[in-house]
Amino acid sequence: MSETLLEVHDLHLSFRGVKALAGVSFSVAEGDLFAVIGPNGAGKTSLLNVLSGLYRPQQGRVVFMGEDLAGQSPQQRVRKGLGRTFQNLELFRGMTVLDNVKLGAELAVGGYTDLMPKAQIEWKIRHHAEEVLDYLHLSPYRHVPAGALPYGLQKRVEVARALAGRPRLLLLDEPMAGLSLEEKQDLARFLLDARREWGVTLVLVEHDLKAVLELSTGVLVMSYGEVLYQGAPAGVRENPRVAEAYLGRSA
Repeated sequence: MSETLLEVHDLHLSFRGVKALAGVSFSVAEGDLFAVIGPNGAGKTSLLNVLSGLYRPQQGRVVFMGEDLAGQSPQQRVRKGLGRTFQNLELFRGMTVLDNVKLGAELAVGGYTDLMPKAQIEWKIRHHAEEVLDYLHLSPYRHVPAGALPYGLQKRVEVARALAGRPRLLLLDEPMAGLSLEEKQDLARFLLDARREWGVTLVLVEHDLKAVLELSTGVLVMSYGEVLYQGAPAGVRENPRVAEAYLGRSA
């Protein structure tokens, strides 16, 4: 049995009386590709914001690698191995692709900065960044400003920056949104390879149900901040509550 990497216990989050999360609990095992799905407004991004430390819940706990993350900032969580991409691109558009990815790579060597000469630190950061660029087939664009790339490549650069931090757990907020079918297939292959070859556990928020059912090892279905279903991908279509809330039909 795989070790439990992430445990979420009874999360509650409200904004001016509107419930974004209402008692959300689940767990993710190391090596999983765990998908979170649901209609717009279900609370999926709010959940990722709590996990990554951007939001503080009114109630509940997030336990990562056996440690309660209460009170820890997003930066502290990243240093512990919890990476994140965003639904809206958060790239530095005027910086080159390489420099964007180097920002993520700095996190991977940050714990050694007091023990290494500056030149060695800079070499390791660039080595981490170049390795990820090569892995995601972005090396030809290393010196191109990120904002000059097509949208699909910009999405890939954001994934590269997150992977350059060598996360144990990577939270992905709709990485396939706005991509063509070919771009989705390419990104899916890269993510599966990262999971297999680099040991990265993935939590994926995604609207593409076909991709979710094909890729994921487990699924959490949300609606209006509540959990409707957690289990194997095969059970999503057969669950009557999911069919009504997410697939738009009654059982």
